[in-house]
Amino acid sequence: MKRIILFFEDEQVDDFYPLSLSHTPAELLCGILSLGDKWTVRIEHDEFRLLTRKYLAAALTESLGRKVNETGAADFDEAIFINPRFLAEEDLIEDVLERSSDCAIMVGGTLALLRVSTSGGTYQALERALLECRRDSFYSAILATASAVETIEGKLKSVRYLWDIVHHNADEIARDFELLIPELNLSDIFSDSEVDDDCLIYNVDDVYMGKGCRVDGQVVIDARGGPVYFGENVIVAPHTRIEGPCYVGDNCQLVGGKIRAGCSFGPHCRVGGEVEESIFHGYSNKYHDGFIGHAYVGEWVNFGAMTTNSDLKNNYGEIKVELPSGLISTGLNKVGSFIGDHAKTGIGTLLTTGMVMGHSVNIFGGGLAGGRFVPSFQWGGKDGFVEYDVDKAISTAKIVMSRRGREMTNADVELVRYISQATSAHRSGWKARE
Repeated sequence: MKRIILFFEDEQVDDFYPLSLSHTPAELLCGILSLGDKWTVRIEHDEFRLLTRKYLAAALTESLGRKVNETGAADFDEAIFINPRFLAEEDLIEDVLERSSDCAIMVGGTLALLRVSTSGGTYQALERALLECRRDSFYSAILATASAVETIEGKLKSVRYLWDIVHHNADEIARDFELLIPELNLSDIFSDSEVDDDCLIYNVDDVYMGKGCRVDGQVVIDARGGPVYFGENVIVAPHTRIEGPCYVGDNCQLVGGKIRAGCSFGPHCRVGGEVEESIFHGYSNKYHDGFIGHAYVGEWVNFGAMTTNSDLKNNYGEIKVELPSGLISTGLNKVGSFIGDHAKTGIGTLLTTGMVMGHSVNIFGGGLAGGRFVPSFQWGGKDGFVEYDVDKAISTAKIVMSRRGREMTNADVELVRYISQATSAHRSGWKARE
């Protein structure tokens, strides 16, 4: 049987702001795997695609090398539509795949999964509906189809906001490690890497290193609290302490400091200082001292030296986060920062508890600046902000990406221009608050 998986977005996609401006939920890192990969490694399939907001299609097609918003599946026997906001569970997947008829999983009124045979009339009607969809209506078409097939009420953990992903991250690292490790060669994890004799490893059975890693002396890897997983070509400099659970992606560099439990770093990050229970999506720099905790950091972000965020109020109370949709109660007392792609901070920048920085924000001048929320394309600091010219933002982004061997394509440029225009309402009348 040939099977295709298609990841879709639901009506809450904008709640992943500011990452939602430039990414689809299936891409978002949670543990070792992205939200989408948690499903694809558990379900045998021949291809997977993304159904997303149409303005993202060209850039994601290039950056991910996947088909985006292409719904035709005539070459497949079965199509599974998945909402990646829900965390995959083996038992429920097995139940769905064993059924002989089309079926759907609903969780509290939200569609989590739809499985349909591509030879039946149900899929033919769905495909026609998808082809007619406008910008944000893929979900409505898929949901309408789900109402016409057998429905299962599922119990799946879900994420709605970035702080939900951060909250689950430590547990998801351990869960992903358990899922992936049977397929990996653990007989001698150091055979394809260079690990100094002066590197101290606690609980080596819960440590995995991909090919080409280099770990210098005076490094401590402590997996007593959870597993530590290195991708390929990771470099760890002296005086780095890594506490599990932790995931360090391909081509990352850890350049000294304390990497506390619950951290995940996507590819090509450079990280130093102190980081705790945070996710770096990829290609971002925190090279210098300073603290980042309980944060989700996008791509191509750079933290100036001693940039520090607060992740706990002085009264230990519940933290609220301001999004374009309004002020949201998190139900948590440990919440850090949420930082969009291409954002930058200057030296000595202090970020308030639960702070949100949009796409291409540039904060400098040191000290507290911006309050809870800084909309996209703002330039300034404690002495005030002005709108960041989109052409200047693109020029800087091209330089930053070239330093990692990446070219900013025409599709990337058009995406940044679209985001600048689409977020203009967020900047209208905005004034930084403490």
